[in-house]
Amino acid sequence: MTPLFMLCFTVASIYLVFLVIKPINFNKLMPYTPWQAAMLKVIVATVLGYLLATCLISLTTWIFDLPASLLKH
Repeated sequence: MTPLFMLCFTVASIYLVFLVIKPINFNKLMPYTPWQAAMLKVIVATVLGYLLATCLISLTTWIFDLPASLLKH
């Protein structure tokens, strides 16, 4: 896979995770200030989105490489 595709896929995964966790109220976890809760939401979305993208890219690469490894003599 090209690095540009991987970068775009990672950014899209981070955005998707951010949209999924948007309804979760982080103010109950971080009762100090709303700004801290918002920053926690951004950090969690970034970490989970990166992990999701890395996992899916690795699985896709493995699936594309599997036939070549099975059919070589």
